[in-house]
Amino acid sequence: MALRVLSGQYRHQHHITLLKLRLAQSRCVKQEFNSSGKQALAANNRRMGFILLSVVAVFFIGIVIKRSLLG
Repeated sequence: MALRVLSGQYRHQHHITLLKLRLAQSRCVKQEFNSSGKQALAANNRRMGFILLSVVAVFFIGIVIKRSLLG
């Protein structure tokens, strides 16, 4: 019976430690994007990725249309 109590306390303590670790990680992520310069850079990266993806999609759609029309 004493083993069950100890193992239950261990699991509870382990769970609390994991929660504290996740909280610390989320705080680090929030601090990382606190500066407006980093936020602007992240937004620019998203825009550039969307533009590149759009160009690639239009390119492949053009190839498919060209092959279907010209055979």
